[in-house]
Amino acid sequence: MRDNKKLIGVLKRLGMNDTEGKSRSLNRSLICLCAAELVMMINTTAFNVALPNIAESLGAGMAEQQWIVSSYNLVFAAVVLIAGFLGDRLGHLKTMLAGLGMFVVASAIGLMAGNVPVLLVSRAIMGAGAGVVIPMGQALLGILFRGSELSRAMTAWAIAGTLGVPFGPLVGGVLTATLGWRGIFGFDGVVFLAVIVVIHMNVPQASASRASRSLHMPWMSVAMMFAGFTLFSAGLVNAQHGVLSSNAWIPMVAGAMLITGFVLHDRASRNPLMALDLMRDPSFAACTPALMMLNFSMYGIIFIMPAYLETVLRHGALVGGMLLMPLVVASIVGARMNDWIVSRISSRGTSLLALVCLSAGMLTIGVAMWWPDGMAEQSMVAVGQVIAGFGLGVGQPAMLTWAMGRVPVEQSGAGSSLLTVFRQFGSIIGVGIFGSIQSGLYTAGFRDLAQSAGLDPRSAGSVTLDFQQAAGFTDAAGDAIRQAASHAYESAMLGSFATAAAIIAVTLGIVALLSRTAAAK
Repeated sequence: MRDNKKLIGVLKRLGMNDTEGKSRSLNRSLICLCAAELVMMINTTAFNVALPNIAESLGAGMAEQQWIVSSYNLVFAAVVLIAGFLGDRLGHLKTMLAGLGMFVVASAIGLMAGNVPVLLVSRAIMGAGAGVVIPMGQALLGILFRGSELSRAMTAWAIAGTLGVPFGPLVGGVLTATLGWRGIFGFDGVVFLAVIVVIHMNVPQASASRASRSLHMPWMSVAMMFAGFTLFSAGLVNAQHGVLSSNAWIPMVAGAMLITGFVLHDRASRNPLMALDLMRDPSFAACTPALMMLNFSMYGIIFIMPAYLETVLRHGALVGGMLLMPLVVASIVGARMNDWIVSRISSRGTSLLALVCLSAGMLTIGVAMWWPDGMAEQSMVAVGQVIAGFGLGVGQPAMLTWAMGRVPVEQSGAGSSLLTVFRQFGSIIGVGIFGSIQSGLYTAGFRDLAQSAGLDPRSAGSVTLDFQQAAGFTDAAGDAIRQAASHAYESAMLGSFATAAAIIAVTLGIVALLSRTAAAK
């Protein structure tokens, strides 16, 4: 009853008293918010397909590519907390529109980028925009919808995001093949301008009560969290040269200490940045590592697969994007089946099922690299995508609904921001772990294979750049280098995906234990 009164109150402020008018307004709002989520997630993953082209155009090695992707995720994680803080105080819609505006500015910078540092700036600004848009969209849904309607709204939001993630490579492939990698930024600028106009015209200024809430920003907490994530990410990137090297473990330890210090400082603060009190709810706490694994898996796959499909298999950006379609279709099917599965095995069971699928999908892709036959290998990779994609599709709406259903209305922004931070940390460690394992195993494997062929080329640390340097050798030597690079990359994928499968399996056990405790209470 309280939820219904809240919803009616919001609608009355909009001047609508008839049921049909309320329904139409809510549907328009939902469609517009989902459109923002869709185009933003398309942007997030479309860029990864262009990485081989960017590597060739700007001479970016694996470490530079990791930073190009990680700059987005790091700034995202920092800004998402500020967004929740400001959104709950200044209004979620205004904050969301500001975030969408950042994408337009970043698109203009990326369109003109002539080197890696400028590209990093562009991607960092986009990360800031994403850090605003996602939590504000979820918060608006949490205010406009409650009860069973919230579940349906979150499912629609999750479907939009789930569609955007795998469709991104397809869109990126088309744009890169026809306009080059800069075409992605041109596309972004036009689309995000259109989204700003549509949302401004159709989504109401609905916000939770902001009475007696301080506007003072806890900058110390922001700085500690951002520095901690940055150092930890730097350590993961440097781990490609050995996890025990000082360049790897020192930043990781320092980052972990700063993150711990941030948590302790924020908990003791009278004006906290994060709603850490929500973690006292066992159900909410159980969702956080599960959501981390969704992004860990998604970003790992999207980071590693383009070079395999476009360079190793020599398909190009367009076909490479199309070969990720099994992930797309399976994600759609999983999202569509979410309500049916949840009604039978609960949100907890659905979340655990999603983690099982993610782990199994990762392992299948890794094992495919053992296959001697090219067609059989690619078929197994497609099967692995289907299994993992289903896990992504069915898991996201179940986990988000489960978690947001435990968040009070007045903490909608802070709650969604906290969940998004955990997801982005999953993205950071996904790119870091996948990238470092892949680069380390690839470099060692390439050196051994090249030397066994009687060659001694110095690996550029990227399969794309090693293919590029092969052009400077004779035909026979160049072919040998390309073959060595291909085999080394595939062998490295086995190690990367097998490790990911193990990490997800361990997380599955943790989530099962936490959620069992919640169920017992």
